[in-house]
Amino acid sequence: MKKSSLIFRILTIILLFSGTKLIAQSNEDTVFTIPFHMDARLLIFKGKMNGQEIDFAFDTGAAMGLAGKNVIDKGGISRKRKSMTLTDANKNRKKVRTANTNLVEIGGFKVSNVSSLIFDMPYLVCHDYYLLGSNVIEKLNWKIDFDEKLIHVSLKPFPVESHFVKVPVKYLNNRPFLDFSFEGYVYENILIDTGFTGVLDLSDRKTTIQDFLASKKSLGLDNPNISLSTGAVSQTIAPTTSILLKSLKIADVDFPWIPANFEYPTTEKIGLGFFSHFTKQTIINNSESAYYLNLKENPGRFKDPNHLDLNFQDGKVLISGKSIGLSPEDELIEIGEEILEVNGIPTASFEDQCQFVQWYYGLKLDQMIIKKKNGQELIFSRIPLRN
Repeated sequence: MKKSSLIFRILTIILLFSGTKLIAQSNEDTVFTIPFHMDARLLIFKGKMNGQEIDFAFDTGAAMGLAGKNVIDKGGISRKRKSMTLTDANKNRKKVRTANTNLVEIGGFKVSNVSSLIFDMPYLVCHDYYLLGSNVIEKLNWKIDFDEKLIHVSLKPFPVESHFVKVPVKYLNNRPFLDFSFEGYVYENILIDTGFTGVLDLSDRKTTIQDFLASKKSLGLDNPNISLSTGAVSQTIAPTTSILLKSLKIADVDFPWIPANFEYPTTEKIGLGFFSHFTKQTIINNSESAYYLNLKENPGRFKDPNHLDLNFQDGKVLISGKSIGLSPEDELIEIGEEILEVNGIPTASFEDQCQFVQWYYGLKLDQMIIKKKNGQELIFSRIPLRN
């Protein structure tokens, strides 16, 4: 980690928000630069909580941070407070405890009295991450350099060049939202959710969109599947229709060939996969209520999906997602079916959920070979979306 200015004077700036204070002890022009990685799909970088080094998962879609026992055990939480109801991306609700951290440090910036929700989300606990939410993210300005795998943090808005695409955003409950359109359909207030590793999730319950989906189905351009959606406090298996949109218009710019999932329940959101695919750098100037996109010259098309999903439950690895009618293998597996091997790895070798989670979220395979309990082996490859 480095900072761009070696000589600086002390400048204290305090911003109040729900008791949270930003205390910036640096020159106003200072930019801190921190490496990040996406080895487990989310954007991860190092910071500190109460002086303890913690790996932060950058999540604009979360109004507050989320901490598990891993953060508590390290001393990253100062004191627990009252409970509140958390509604996750699957619309499931659960009462969870809240807690405060005296000091969160990002580069040289210090944020005091930071509230977090307390819940042992397996993804976070197993990877030893803290989910950094918008109650902290909104206090600063950010430049995410996907090419160099560096995240830059500043008090001042980052400068932009004339060719950058400006995306106006609005903030609801701390979180950023944008508008877009496709094929004559206008969508407002779509969550910008960097805690969502995918590209675009939309509800299939709107009457107008049901007509759109019916039209795609009549043309054979739908891609039905059953998928597992993991929220902060729940996992939901739901029927999903994937559509390859020819163009998504954001801020008068057309982004071609966008894979969109239409399902229910879901929070309508645009995810990290969109920004990492299309941009060299994404600038988040929260103090200007704007995102700026430095676009890649030739991003290419998104990778075709592999609809096979797996989950670990009660010591077993189970099928939790598959395509429907898109490959002959679809008919040979059932949701909830136990499997014995994945790519030659015996599923019995996973000692616990964390060992499975660490392995599964690091997968970057184009093909999965599973062995059923009857000894049958099936190969699941990426399937191009019909368009």
